[in-house]
Order: sequence, then C-alpha cells, then structure tokens
Amino acid sequence: MISLFVLVTLITSSIAIGLQYYHSKEMAREQARTKYEMMAESVSDAVTDVSDDAIITVKYLSHLGTILHSPSKDVILSIFTNVLKDNPSFYSAFIGTDKNYAYIVINLDSISDVRRKNNALKQDRWLVVERSADSDGIKQYDYFYDADFNLRKKIQRKAFYAPTLRSWYKNAKRGSVFRSEPYLFLPEEVTGITYSTVVPTDKGKVVVGVDFTLSHFNKLLQENNVSDGSHNFLYLPSGELVASSEPSFGQLPLPPSKPLVLTPEEQKLIDDTRILRVSNKDNWAPIDFTISGRPAGLIPDLLYMVSQSTGLEFDFFNSVGSKGLRNAYSNGVLDILTAVPDVPTNQNLGAFSQPLFKSPFAIAVADNQNYENLQDLNGKRLALLSNWSIISLIKEKYPLIDIVTYSHVEQALRAVSKGEVDAFIDAQAVLSYVSEQFMINDLSYHALNIENDLTLSLVLPPEKKALLNIINRAIASLTPLQKQYLQQKWLGSNAEVNRTGVVPYVELIDFAADEAYQNQLIEMNSDDDDFFYYVRDVRRGGHDQIFFASIVPKSSVYAASEEKIRTSIYGSALLLLVLLPLAGLCAKPIVRPILQLREENKKVKQHRYDDVSVIPSRIKEIHELSASTYKVAESLKEHEKRQEEFVESFIQLIAQAIDDKSPYTAGHCNRVPEIALMFADEVEKSQQGQFAEFRFNNDAERREFRIAAWLHDCGKITTPEHIVDKGTKLEANYNRIHEVRMRFEVLWRDAEVDYYQHIIDNPEDQKQAMDTLNQTQKQLQEDFAFIANANVGGEFMSDDHIARIREIADKTWLRHFDDHLGLSPLEELKASAKSETLPVEEHLLSDKPEHRIERINELHFDPAFGIKVQVPELQYNLGEIYNLTIKRGTLTPEDRFKINEHMISTIKMLESLPFPDDLARVPRYASTHHETMKGTGYPRRLSAEDLSIPERILVIADIFEALTAADRPYKKAKPLSVAIDILYKMALDEHIDMELFKLFLSSGVYKQYAEKYLPAKQIDKVDIAKYLIPQNKQTSSV
Repeated sequence: MISLFVLVTLITSSIAIGLQYYHSKEMAREQARTKYEMMAESVSDAVTDVSDDAIITVKYLSHLGTILHSPSKDVILSIFTNVLKDNPSFYSAFIGTDKNYAYIVINLDSISDVRRKNNALKQDRWLVVERSADSDGIKQYDYFYDADFNLRKKIQRKAFYAPTLRSWYKNAKRGSVFRSEPYLFLPEEVTGITYSTVVPTDKGKVVVGVDFTLSHFNKLLQENNVSDGSHNFLYLPSGELVASSEPSFGQLPLPPSKPLVLTPEEQKLIDDTRILRVSNKDNWAPIDFTISGRPAGLIPDLLYMVSQSTGLEFDFFNSVGSKGLRNAYSNGVLDILTAVPDVPTNQNLGAFSQPLFKSPFAIAVADNQNYENLQDLNGKRLALLSNWSIISLIKEKYPLIDIVTYSHVEQALRAVSKGEVDAFIDAQAVLSYVSEQFMINDLSYHALNIENDLTLSLVLPPEKKALLNIINRAIASLTPLQKQYLQQKWLGSNAEVNRTGVVPYVELIDFAADEAYQNQLIEMNSDDDDFFYYVRDVRRGGHDQIFFASIVPKSSVYAASEEKIRTSIYGSALLLLVLLPLAGLCAKPIVRPILQLREENKKVKQHRYDDVSVIPSRIKEIHELSASTYKVAESLKEHEKRQEEFVESFIQLIAQAIDDKSPYTAGHCNRVPEIALMFADEVEKSQQGQFAEFRFNNDAERREFRIAAWLHDCGKITTPEHIVDKGTKLEANYNRIHEVRMRFEVLWRDAEVDYYQHIIDNPEDQKQAMDTLNQTQKQLQEDFAFIANANVGGEFMSDDHIARIREIADKTWLRHFDDHLGLSPLEELKASAKSETLPVEEHLLSDKPEHRIERINELHFDPAFGIKVQVPELQYNLGEIYNLTIKRGTLTPEDRFKINEHMISTIKMLESLPFPDDLARVPRYASTHHETMKGTGYPRRLSAEDLSIPERILVIADIFEALTAADRPYKKAKPLSVAIDILYKMALDEHIDMELFKLFLSSGVYKQYAEKYLPAKQIDKVDIAKYLIPQNKQTSSV
C-alpha cells in the first residue's frame, strides 16, 4: 500500500517535472541564442568600427600632406598623438617616404606588454621611432616621452625598419586605403594589421598609416563574453584565426645555443652587418610559414638558433607572395632566401647553404588510388604550389599531366578533398602537418617514387659568401638537443601541430560554409560533445567576410532551468516526507508481518532451517505464505542432509576404489586429512602474525576443507599401480631383475660349457681352464651384485657407476629361440619386423625400440585450469639401461610425470563435478598440495601470493605424512626427528611456509599425530627449539 502510494506520487511528480524540464530547456536555449546574437552584433559593431575608424583616420591624415612635411617634428607628434588618443584601439601612427625615412609614434598604453618589449618605463606614454638614411648611412633613434611630452631618453639602435620594403608602402595608392594581411611588428614582435594610403604631394611617394594589433580583438572577445566557460573566436572562412578569447598557446623556449667560436675577422664582419632581411613564406607549414603574421616553422626556428650562436640578427619578411619574395631577393631588397629547392634551375640564384631539410615526395589522394610514380598521373589533374621550381620539370617530362597551381597547401588539400583535382604532391611532413592543422581528415597519403628527394637550403648572394660560411658552421654546430627539438616539434610523427592560427573546432569551418547553421545554437548529437555552437557572419558593407563564433558549455546554458528542476524535486520530496508517516501508520498491520516473513526467508538463505517459524497473522494470504515457507525450510533441510550423505558416500567410494588399487595410497588418503584438520584447528587458535585473522567462518567451510583433504589424491585412481608402487628401477608389472639374473645364469652355464669343452680339446690345460672359469664366474657374481644393487635405487648414482652399467650391458649372450613367439597383438605391432637367423647374439642389458611406449593420444589441458607442466615425449620408457642409470630413486622422467599427472586427473575429476556453493573451493584446495612458495611446484607453478592458508596447510600435511609413512614399497619410514629436519630444509628452500612450519612444531601437532599413528620405535626426540629461533640468529650460530 505504502509502495503503491509512493509510486503514484513519484510518477505524477516525474511527469510534472519532466514537462517543466523540457520547456525550461527550450527557454534557456532561446535566451542563450538571443544573448549571443546581441554579442555578435556588438562584435560586428566593434570590428566594423575599428576598420571604419582606421580608414577615416588614414584618409584624414593623407589630407595633411603639407603639415606632415613640416620641418618641426613636434607638429607631426602632436597630430599623431591626438589621433591615437581619440582611437585608443590603434597601436601606432606613422609616415614613410621613398627616401626610406620613417616617423612612427607608438601608443605605449595600447597593449599591456608593449612597454616591456621596448624597454620603456611606467611613466613613459609615447615612443617615437625615427629612421633616416643619408650619406653617413642608415640611422634609427627611439625617443621616450611622458604624458606631458617631456623627453626622458633617446637611444640609437640598429635599423630594422625599411618602409619601402613593407607591403603597406608598396601597395598603398592615392585615393584608396590599403589593408595589409596580419604580419609581425618589429622590434616589438606583436602581430597586427596596417591601414595605409599615399599622401598627395609632389615630393615623391609619401605614405601615411595607422597600425592596430590583433590583441585588440582578443581583448574585445574577452570583454564581450556572456558566460563562464565559453570560447569566442573571430575567423576567416578558411578557418584561419583572427582573434580569440583564449590565451595564446605558449611556445616552448628554444634550447640554448653554444656561442660559435669566431675569428676576429668573422666577429668584425658580424658587427658591421646590418640586420639581415630574410624571406618568410606564409603558407608552407611546417617548413616555413606564419601564424597570424608571426614567422613559424622549421627554418625560422633554425635561424633563431643561428642568431643565438653567432649574434647575427634577422628580420623576416612575409608581407608579399612567394614570387614577390624571389623578386625582392633579385632586386637586393632581401638578403636571404629560405626554403629554396636545390635543383639545377635554381643554381643561378646565388650561394647555397648546406641542406636544411631533406625529404622524399609524397602524394595526397582522396580515393585511395595508388599512384606510385609521376607516370601514373598522366591524364590526371595534379595540384602543385604556385611558383614551385619543379613545375617546369614536370611539364617538360610529363606533358600529359594537367597541373593546377594553388598558393596555399590548405587550398590544394581541400581541392583534392572536393574532387577538383586528383592528387597533390609535396613533402610528407607538409602533407601530414597541414592536414591535421586544418582538420582535413578524408585524405590518404603515401610515398611517391620520384628520382630526387626534396632538398631545401638557404640562398645568399655570392658577395655574402663569408656570412654564408659562418651560417653553415652555426648549422653544423647545432647540439643534439636542438636537433631533437626541431625534429619533434615540426617533423616527427608525434609533432605537436600548432593550431594557434586556426580555429580548434572543425565544425566552425563547416558552419561558416553553410548559412543554415548560422545565427542559432547548434547542438551536436554526440555523447562526448558537451557544447553548443553559435556562428554568425559579422561583416558589414563591403568588408571582407569574417565570422564570429562562440562555443558555450551546455551546463552554462541549462544552469537556470536545472535550478528550477531542483526546486521542483525538493518540493516533491518535501510533500512525500509529509505524507509518508500517514501512509506508514495505515500500512503497519500489513508491513509488520511482511517484514517478519522477510527475516524468515533470510534464515532459509543462511541454511538456518531449525530457526524458521510460522508468523502469526490475521491476513490469510500472509499466514499461508508463512506456513509454506516453514514447509520449504523443512524440505530443504532434509534435502541438504541427503545431499551431504551422498557427498560423504561418494568420497568413501573414491577412497575405497583407491584402497582396492593400492593399500599404500589408501593409507595416505586417510592420514593426510587427520594431520590437516589437527593443524587447521591450531592455526585457527593462533594469534601470531598472519594467522591472527585466519578463521573458518562456519562448519560448512571446515567441512569443505576436510573433503578437499580426503580427495587431494583422488587422481591417483588413474595412475598405474606398478608406477605408484615402483620399488626398483626395473620394475614394471613385475621386477625385471629376474630376467637379468637369468641372463647371468646363461652366461654362468656358458662359462662352464666353455670350460668342459676346453679340457676335452686340451686335457693338458685343465688347471688354466679352471682358473679362467673361476675368474669368469667371479666377475659375473660381482657384475650381477652391482646391477642388483643399482636396481634398488637407494643412493645417488655417480657417473662412474653409470659407465660401469653401460660396460656390463655390452656383454653378450646367445639367444636360440624366436622372440616373436607368444606375443600379444599389441606386442606384435611393436616388435621388429626384421628377419633373423638363430642363434642371435643379444646384449646383456639393452634399450630396445619396443621399450619405448608412445603416447596414444596427445595431452591437452583446458587453459582455465592454469596447468603449467612439461610433458615427456614418451608415455613410458622401459629401457633396461635407461632405467638402471636413473641417478636418484627408481623413477624415470616418464614415471615421474605419470605420478605427477595424478594432480591433473584430480583437477579434471573435481572440476567436472557440480559442487554446491559451500563446497566450491574443494577442487582448488585438493589440487595445490604439490605447489611451492617460490613457484616451482606443479601442476600450476603457483607461488606464495597465490596460495591461501588452507592450501599451505595441506602442503605440509601431505609432505609430513609421506615422510613418516612406513607402508611405502620404495622407501623406509623416516624417524620423526629426520622428518622434521627435512621439513625444515624444505621451509628454508621456500618449498613450504616457514611460519606455518614453526607453528606446526610449537603447537605440537607433529607430536600429537606421531603418538596416534606412528610406531613407538619411529618416534625419537625432536629438539624443536633450534627450528624456532629467528633464522638469521641460527645462521650466525652455525
């Protein structure tokens, strides 16, 4: 009743809460979409305002041509600082002329790090950089002004600012405003964009402009963030990142370079060398590229290392295309060309450095086509990078290939992905890096068989050969740590692809390409995607397309609705708490007997059948159920009694079968449980060490252990009796020493026959013949005695004794009867088929082929049993020499395996029986008494950590009984003291548990058993004290 009430209440509450949850989530999503739409509007305004303000300001400055040519720099400073004050997002304002004169005013309040990078102080407000070129050379001065335009410091530095080389100067035109791509501002090393135009004047080309840094947009995105945990981005349709609310990924510092040892002439050359202008491609990752205008890649990093070691300074130019870079080098504008393929068509460019990068070509395909060489691409559309030097070579050798050029690797890969071209060729490192950088995952890459690898070098004009030699030496002196850094960062299979310049979510690129996904919260159907995506094009008017995206955690969107749901749940729970006591009061007459009946059922589960009683109740159904439970308990009690009697009878049946087969084994099977149970009782009483926690939880567990002890050798029922009882080496089904003795008897008679024949033929040599007879018969007596003694197998057999057995075996006797007569069908199959003429000379002892008993069936063990044994090739080897030369005991390796196999039989027999739960460990307990603490036992090679205390007890019980048993045909019973000493040595050898052995002695179990089962003459005095002292003390006393 109470359960039904609770169930109905819970269902009603769940439906109400579910409806509220659904509508709350819908409202939360709509509110979040509205918030991000407003944020996108704000960002759109800011992006548009910055661009519009920059354009208006540049146009305004261009109309001040006359003023800008004022001889007073104070006028220009005043104009520029007023512009920067009115537009705090601007980084700097500048003017540049065709005479390479430049005047730049930098707002030191524009970004947080600009003061540190320019070595300015906190009180400095403006930094003026003035660069001029005259007959005395190029000069550059930096002026630091405070807010009141007081000059604090003036310094001269190396000029690394050449206006006429910059893209904003080259591309500026009168009447229009040019906007540059992002590039690196030097020397501040910040990335930004420049707006510039030409000033109307008749005094040459004069360009005026303003700069702002991309960090302005980063700050804008951070300030407009509407929820914790969201990530905001501004990016281009290709995925190239313009700004992000996330902190920039920090680059690992370059490993330090060792200063290059320079000659005085080389040092002077470096001191006199201006900053070297170096080409920098913007689209060839990871070799040479840019990330938001900042040089990156293998070659820029390598040149940074060269700069550290030599003192040379490099200024990277990445504001013009690849063709423009080469033209700038040819015109002397650039000092160094980077990443130049070392091919014949490029040799006229200048002096080549040692190779910086060498790689085989690879090909990218979309359809898993296996193009192995360029010949396979005939008739196909092949994408290549523009202005590659190998284009002409391919066109010349393979005119049937349709070559399509692209300016960016990413563009070429996407063309392959879309099916616009069939393949794209580049270095393997480039293909794998860019595809991961831009998350192009549907292409496959493999090596292409082209005659020459791609080899890249630096190129300098011939007149700079001395500088090139220094650079080559610096490259050659790179440390192993620096080489490893470059390899792992840019070229290794685990290279960390730097996605600083790309949006980190491929979905944003897809959403930008499809208007259906824009201006709404997109929820991806993925278990591991816990975010909403919002994308919107924030361009206005004629501006270039640019996208705003926000990645917002679902938990942030649903926080408010989840709070309402929690409130509903708490209210429903409170209502239930109020109503439950009333329901409980009404349900007591029903609940109380049901609970009592449950307790009776627990008693049945715990096999406490005698404690089960009938529950009185006025409810008829409950009373009948209780009476039925009582009857079930009585029936189960009787059933389990019969089951236990069956198990006991079954065990007695197995023991009787073993007894009928071998009385020796039967005695062992009866005595081991006695020792084990005596010992287990003492271990339970012990409070020492590891035994303090050991207890059998109930009589069922104790019975389980006792049954396992009875059955521990049940597998011996499968062991042949002649193996179990093998008391001599030659014993099989009988002791074959009698056959051997009969052969000696034959040789004895042969000696006598030889004697009589000799004196008949030579009557005068009777005495000599008698001496020979006596000597021969004496030798036969000694040889047989030796063979008979070896057959007993009591002591260790030395190599000398083994040699003597083989020497005796070489003696021969004559067989006059056919040994193929009277054989069984099986023996006839094994007998040799060769014909022989009687009499036949036989060896006194031999190992014959028929002595080798092959296995009829190959042995296989269930992996679940965990059996780890080495199986001999033969089932038995009855060879006479083979058996007589056993070094210790009477068993061959085959015999030993057959005896040990009884453990495998035990496992198979017991594991196949459906033991009840309270006897489930019987197979395990019964099959581990031949394991050792150090893992050398059999059949599973278990070690100490695998063996429980009951299993260790059975190990000691089994060994002790075997040592003291007097009914074994192959050994004499050991006195009690000797048995204990052997056990101790086995404990030292980690065969048995040392602590259990000590408890075996200190508890007196050994003596209790001996007095009950051993004859008095076998029980001698045992000094247990010497075994109980700590092992290290005993060792030192010896």
